[in-house]
Order: sequence, then C-alpha cells, then structure tokens
Amino acid sequence: MYRQLTDQAEKYLRSIYQQDDIAGQLKRKLAALMAYGEANADAACRSLKLSRRTLQRRLKAERTSFQKILKEVRAELAINYLRDARLKSLEIAMLLGYSNISTFTTAFKSWYNVPPAEYRQKFLAAS
Repeated sequence: MYRQLTDQAEKYLRSIYQQDDIAGQLKRKLAALMAYGEANADAACRSLKLSRRTLQRRLKAERTSFQKILKEVRAELAINYLRDARLKSLEIAMLLGYSNISTFTTAFKSWYNVPPAEYRQKFLAAS
C-alpha cells in the first residue's frame, strides 16, 4: 500500500507541476523524497545535483524559498491523502514528514482554516 501511495502522490504532483523551472523541479523531488522521509534541503540538493547555495539563489530568483515550496507540497499532498479513506491521520502525518499528529493538524489548520478530520468528513460526505 505504501508504494501505491507514493506512486499516487508522484503522479498527482507531476500533473500539477509541469513547469521546468527550479521550483517545479524541487516540488517533484520533494514529493518523491517525502515518501522516504527525506524531505529536507540536503536531500533535495543531492537529488537536484545542486549546492545548497545554488538552490537558494535560484529559488530567490523565482521569488520563492525552500520552506515555502515544502509547505506547498505538503499542503497539496495532505488534501490528496485525506481523500483516501483508507489512510489514518497519523499515517498521513508521517507520509508528510511530521513527527506527530498534532503538528500535522496545526499545519493543516493554518493552510485551510479547518482541521484535517473535518476536511475529510466533509469530503467523504460529498462523495
């Protein structure tokens, strides 16, 4: 099931991030790295074959940052994962690189102004 979820996440992000700029490349890499618990700047730089400073400079030129992109990827994957009723909230938190459910819940509420459980409940009721 884990591999199926990572494949689903990668497919979803590829469909969204077709741009070829460094931000788009980083988003795709982070989605893949997240599945292995390595969604950090060092792993992303190794994957992109860039130094940390070069990545930072290129992202700045595109008016973004590593943290902003990481947040965007997590937010979009969270929605995607919550739509799968088979996944528990703790599993989603772990897939997104959070160490516990409360950190994930706090982040999700900051993105969407609603707790993940409430979002899931509304989504599943509408389906």
